[in-house]
Amino acid sequence: MLEKTLNIDMDRGNWMVNIINGHADNGVYELVSPARSATVHIHDNHIYGFEYSIVGKADSPFKIKLDDTVLAEGKIAASGISRGHGII
Repeated sequence: MLEKTLNIDMDRGNWMVNIINGHADNGVYELVSPARSATVHIHDNHIYGFEYSIVGKADSPFKIKLDDTVLAEGKIAASGISRGHGII
């Protein structure tokens, strides 16, 4: 099992980031504002999903990383809410 750091880089706002481990996911978000980083444990050679929800000032930049790997990067939508998901 590997220990990695999940972090978010943005000026202001609220966020929730979840790492999903298939059917064994516990539904607990690994990174919730105001925390900007969290330690997560993942297995090597295993596929994980992730999802995020960010609320903040429209057009503000954000970046979500797992150690040095960028998982998501962009600007908050005009509505002030950005959501997304992907594969790790």
